[in-house]
Amino acid sequence: MNPASARSTASPYVRHPREIAAAVTLPVAAAAAVAPGPAMPQQAGRAAVATACAALVTRMALIRFIASAAGAEPAEIEPFDPFHDATPTALHGIGAAPDRQRLRVAGARCVDVWHWWRQHGSLPDDRVGVAGAVALGAWCSWALGSLAQAEVRAQYAIDTVATDALAGLVQRSCRAGRQPTWWG
Repeated sequence: MNPASARSTASPYVRHPREIAAAVTLPVAAAAAVAPGPAMPQQAGRAAVATACAALVTRMALIRFIASAAGAEPAEIEPFDPFHDATPTALHGIGAAPDRQRLRVAGARCVDVWHWWRQHGSLPDDRVGVAGAVALGAWCSWALGSLAQAEVRAQYAIDTVATDALAGLVQRSCRAGRQPTWWG
């Protein structure tokens, strides 16, 4: 992000283009994460997932969406409001059990974003979204009860962006041996 372009000449307040882009791409990212088929639908899907995962609040919305026991549709995804919404219970592994296949597909697609980035490279500013995507993939592994895979994926996210909050949470949960309660 270019800090000079983030400031308005009419206002002293900083705009946050990354968060705005994340919110705009949220439904597309949700669709790309759970679409039928073995692989990410296309490069645009990777870009949407990385963009939506650049902000923690949109990742919270994706967690709520992916873990929805009812299998919500991407068009129905609602943005997460950190000022009014409670933290998604799914983040902590509490509530109704999510669909295992949905978690597997979303996790694999989120990690695919990271693999593609590692192979092809991209702008340094993309690191935040890529780390966010692999952190979401780590959460999906944790949500499936695969602590070893979740910890490795969380470490990939931390290696990409050391301050990724979701990756840190997943890593601490894995190291503590804490598993989701929905699998018994």
